[in-house]
Amino acid sequence: MNAIAVLRQTMWSGWTDLRSVYTPTTWAFGWMVRVLCQVVFYSTLGALLGDAERARFLLVGAAVFIAVNETMMASASTTWERFSGTLSLLAAAPAGMVVVLAARSWFWVASGTLSSSIALLALAPFFGLRLGLGDSLAAVALILLTALTNYAVGLCCGSLSLRFHRLRNVFSNIALLTMTAVCGVMVPASFWPAGLQWFAAAFPASHALEAVRLAIADAPAAAVLAEAALAAGTSAVWLALAATALGWFQTDARRTGSIDFGD
Repeated sequence: MNAIAVLRQTMWSGWTDLRSVYTPTTWAFGWMVRVLCQVVFYSTLGALLGDAERARFLLVGAAVFIAVNETMMASASTTWERFSGTLSLLAAAPAGMVVVLAARSWFWVASGTLSSSIALLALAPFFGLRLGLGDSLAAVALILLTALTNYAVGLCCGSLSLRFHRLRNVFSNIALLTMTAVCGVMVPASFWPAGLQWFAAAFPASHALEAVRLAIADAPAAAVLAEAALAAGTSAVWLALAATALGWFQTDARRTGSIDFGD
């Protein structure tokens, strides 16, 4: 089976998984209500401070970060093959597990992009953020970039979760809390000392979120594209780390026969 066929089957499997996680009703009236309430909560903090600009800053940060939040769920869903008893088959198969697991949780990218876009566009008018059609389209495109680039971080955490599957939620939560603190979500990245700013720059979310902020502020296209390129570049590094870790896990599993079928 060639790589295209493997990807097609894997993505269909991921779509099936998404339908097992959400129905249209639970997604719309469960998940999305939770998302909107979360974004409103953080945005209202700025409004309560009497600072409209702070409220808009928090609105954009909280809304865009939903895409980051969802793609980090790949840390847990990467381990589903272990629980379903198919991980050992993937390790033994000629196609290998790297391509399969890299595409296994793609649905978080789709759900994260949609959730984040709805939150930003629906709530923006209530907090004085006026987005024209061009701004809205640019924001949605960059939110998709945010989800795609941060998916590599989630996949990297997932590659660790395969070996330490009892910690699958710990890895993603530590990464999420770190990004929330230093990547310009709640406070500008410039608030932190220079060392932490360099550390934050290692995460694609820092650059993707900044690209969204620049785009809706009508900044020059060159500045937006520069941040988007940095997001893609840092994501490539995380993806390489994830692929290396998955490849190492597969090689070690084949050599030792150490794959089990659950906790």
